Amino acid sequence: MSEVFHYEQVRPSRADGDTVDVRETHRDDANGLRQAVYHARAGRSKPRSPGADRLEALFVLSGTGTLHVDGESHELRPELALLVVGESSYEIATDDEVVLVSVTARQRPDVACAAPRPWIDLADQVKQDAVSDREFQTLFDPDSGCSGVTQFVGYIPTLRTPMHFHPYSEMVFVLSGTGQVEIAGVTSEIGAGSCFYLPAGVHHLVENLGEDGYLRLLGVFEPAGSPSENSPA
Repeated sequence: MSEVFHYEQVRPSRADGDTVDVRETHRDDANGLRQAVYHARAGRSKPRSPGADRLEALFVLSGTGTLHVDGESHELRPELALLVVGESSYEIATDDEVVLVSVTARQRPDVACAAPRPWIDLADQVKQDAVSDREFQTLFDPDSGCSGVTQFVGYIPTLRTPMHFHPYSEMVFVLSGTGQVEIAGVTSEIGAGSCFYLPAGVHHLVENLGEDGYLRLLGVFEPAGSPSENSPA
């Protein structure tokens, strides 16, 4: 079952000569989902790639820089999402530091997709309603060229959601706010930087314990679908 912890509790790894510390937080080899946090230091990283038949959905937590992908350059700044597909190679460059959340997954050639978009700004995405007065903004999904997963930011007001479950498996990273999550009967406190994994069908609920403002969650799940899809437990 999913452990709940702050990503900095994971021991970082770094390839020789690279500028990026990698903390892998969760992985499920059965469905191919892997979540990690990249902390890029000043300089230009070694090339990395999702690999054949895979994709990588990135989200910038903090800092600024540039993502160099197959000869093209894309700005890195907070709350920007980026998609890298297949054997495309990319490097992360920064004059200071930049921190990103990465989820890699299998591509789904059976899923009809639009042409891949290289990046999406969260500020440009429309908020949509979900159950229990929650809201969400979709980033990458098949409509933006991502066949394997849906990436979104969810907003939970000051409330406790009903116990529920999803038909998809989801990697979750807390962007801001404070609260708690109950997963299969185990309750854990969460705050910015906390992360956890919700396999398909597992019963869970989330509560925003802040006095005001939203508990904001970055979610990436497979198979792709709507973040509002859930069933009461």
